Amino acid sequence: MDVVCKQYSDLLTDKKVEAMSKEEEIIVCAFCNHHITEPSKQINVNNSSHHVFANPHGLIFEIGCFSDAKGCVACSIASCEFSWFLGFSWKIGACNECSTHLGWIFSSESDRFYGLILEKLIFP
Repeated sequence: MDVVCKQYSDLLTDKKVEAMSKEEEIIVCAFCNHHITEPSKQINVNNSSHHVFANPHGLIFEIGCFSDAKGCVACSIASCEFSWFLGFSWKIGACNECSTHLGWIFSSESDRFYGLILEKLIFP
């Protein structure tokens, strides 16, 4: 019985977060529901706001590009190795509430953007 109640509670929480996301036009962390960014911050990089890449270990990521993500914090040193965007270094980006890996923060001498893993976000 407890498992059924918990599943129902989780479903209600998911619906509440989805409604909040739509009402406030925010994008939240799929793991803790923390405010990460807004749809208005989505940008095109290399002619697209969405990209699919594989890392050197063969893991595939579908990312969205954002000009800002106040709920995402850098949690590594910058690296230029295996950068998916020519001329940009990257740092690992994590939710500043639950520390879930959300994607990467890409930086060049004149620009910065967030490449966030779409499956780790809840959109309005």
